[in-house]
Amino acid sequence: MEGKSQYPEAQLEWNLESAELAYGVIARYVEHAQVSGIIIAMLASALGEERVKSIAASEYWQRYMASKRSIADAKQDVERLTTLIERMREESKGSE
Repeated sequence: MEGKSQYPEAQLEWNLESAELAYGVIARYVEHAQVSGIIIAMLASALGEERVKSIAASEYWQRYMASKRSIADAKQDVERLTTLIERMREESKGSE
């Protein structure tokens, strides 16, 4: 079943509506990650440097930092998606 949709009866289509939906979902996740980062920095500051050292050495912290870098690296992809959506909007206006 590789490559087949889990919902074969659903007709999936990439259009302006689906692009905007995808962008909205991505934007919410990015915003959540940014807010989480600020809260984590505030908590780390409240704990103090000595207590943060043990946390920063943990596997969870390393995974968090890798995830944060990955989101930062995705900025260009988000910009490309934004450009694509803007182009689709213009084409949609032109066909009306």
